[in-house]
Amino acid sequence: MSNLRRGMSAACLVVALALVVPGPALATPPGANGRITYMQFDDNGQFQVWAANPDLSHQVQLTPGTSDGWMPGWSPDGSRIVLASHQYDPDPNDAVEIMDVFTMRPDGSDVRKLTDSVGYSGSASWSPDGRWIVYSADRANYPSAQGIYVIRSDGSAPPRRITTLPAGSWWQELPRFSPDGSRLVFNEYRGGKVLRNHRDGALVAEQAALFTVRTDGTDLRQITPWGIHATDADWSPDGKRLVFGAQPTHIGNIGDVMIADADGGHLKDLTQDHGLTGIGNIKAVQYAESINPAWSPDGSKIIFQSFSFTDKNGFVSGMQTMNPDGSGRAFIGSTPTEGHQPDWGTAPLVP
Repeated sequence: MSNLRRGMSAACLVVALALVVPGPALATPPGANGRITYMQFDDNGQFQVWAANPDLSHQVQLTPGTSDGWMPGWSPDGSRIVLASHQYDPDPNDAVEIMDVFTMRPDGSDVRKLTDSVGYSGSASWSPDGRWIVYSADRANYPSAQGIYVIRSDGSAPPRRITTLPAGSWWQELPRFSPDGSRLVFNEYRGGKVLRNHRDGALVAEQAALFTVRTDGTDLRQITPWGIHATDADWSPDGKRLVFGAQPTHIGNIGDVMIADADGGHLKDLTQDHGLTGIGNIKAVQYAESINPAWSPDGSKIIFQSFSFTDKNGFVSGMQTMNPDGSGRAFIGSTPTEGHQPDWGTAPLVP
């Protein structure tokens, strides 16, 4: 289960005074700050891909209402967006999940399917030179084929497998290229009761950690401890740091945005959100968490999704930005706007 799915359930359960949680982001190429892309629910409760200026002006829905759109990310030059969709799943309600990786132009045209509708393929992102796309897949053969794969961004060659799921773990996902293209970061889950359908994921006792690996699959390194449940990492444009979602230990904790050196050193909680406390008394309930962080191309800001609830203010959900030290936290746009998996690219702003 992606931390996006966990986060979504948290928000819903909070509104209902029970709990569930949200979550995932993409590798940001260095450059000038351009447009953002993100996931947002349509009127039918289905995720669609949107793009906008970083102040949320000129918002436009890019995927049609007849199909869904997951985890969008800009190509380094801003000319295309990668995404995943269940568009070719003949029965979305059965136990076999069919998800594919696609690319399209920033206006939603010229949609190209890269994967072959064999099992799950998703949580994709671009290489710094735009020639490759890395993604998570199970090839309809879980767990033996589950891992991280790479494919040419034009679909001209079959995918190549980079990692293999080790014994004791149940899923690897959200791979992101380092800015120099030499390494990948991804998160791995272990523990929990695993269902065969990735849409449902683990039920209990789940843990997660971040790993990095060379693009040929060698030199695998675990860079965060299992206990903080680190997921959904994004490299800083200079490649020196990683921002990610995690669950540092404190009362009521659900999810915070954290930062660390590329080797896992100097770990810091940037958002220090309240978590969830006071269940059982609507007047006492307090809830706050942050997920889906991503860097701006110039490295000056981090964008992420925030959720909060109090009896006084109700449920508030929206994309925020902050400085890399956690200061200057603020909603973007004139009103809080929920946008999952935001990615900040270099595509020119719409005047």
